[in-house]
Amino acid sequence: MNFRNYVSGLLILIGVIILGHLTIDPMVFGQKQLESNSGEINLDSCKIEAVFETIKTRRTVREFDGSPVPEEHIIKILDMARYAPTAGNVQPWRFVVIQNPENLATLKDSLKNWWTAKVTARQFEQEKEKEYIEGGKEQIDNIMTAPVYVLVFVDSSVYPEYALYDGCLAVENLMLAARVLGYGTGFFTTFFPEENVCALVNAPINYKFICATPIGLPQKWPVMPEKKSLEEFIVRERF
Repeated sequence: MNFRNYVSGLLILIGVIILGHLTIDPMVFGQKQLESNSGEINLDSCKIEAVFETIKTRRTVREFDGSPVPEEHIIKILDMARYAPTAGNVQPWRFVVIQNPENLATLKDSLKNWWTAKVTARQFEQEKEKEYIEGGKEQIDNIMTAPVYVLVFVDSSVYPEYALYDGCLAVENLMLAARVLGYGTGFFTTFFPEENVCALVNAPINYKFICATPIGLPQKWPVMPEKKSLEEFIVRERF
């Protein structure tokens, strides 16, 4: 085979390969691109649906069965949280993991004391005050049945205007990773005042509190609340 024939054959082969790619299913082609970039991702249809199902079935859980969460699961969940988007790749999040029973009890007492003081300061009628205090304490007892709590902070010393957004994105990753492993979570702030939480864990002054999230097996999975139709949220081009 002379050089010209060799080149012609090579060009034909390249053309066949290109045409093959042009006629490939777009989803599969996108999958192949991802595989070549990461070397690991395999977006087959089952996995795609599993991702969607995880997002749809995440729930805020407010009562847990108390079963321990293995350390490897905690690490995996937090590892997934750190892959969240972040402004300037600052990665400002800090995850304070509380699982020591004594520390969890201290946290619970702190929440109850704060709630009692908050309600008392409002000067409700005596009967109403008692009702609000006891109702809040009951909710605290329920949410504190989780064997693990993660207090999520962000370092606001760099890009403070974006740090809070970064923290919320990390929490969503955390929640979805926990759901994959069968655990319930929540985005709790009502009973977790920033000043008290920061003091409890000696948070540096430049650290901002995002939320507290439990991790644990639910007493039962909450039913999906009614969702508004997608059409209510979509705006094309402009309002």
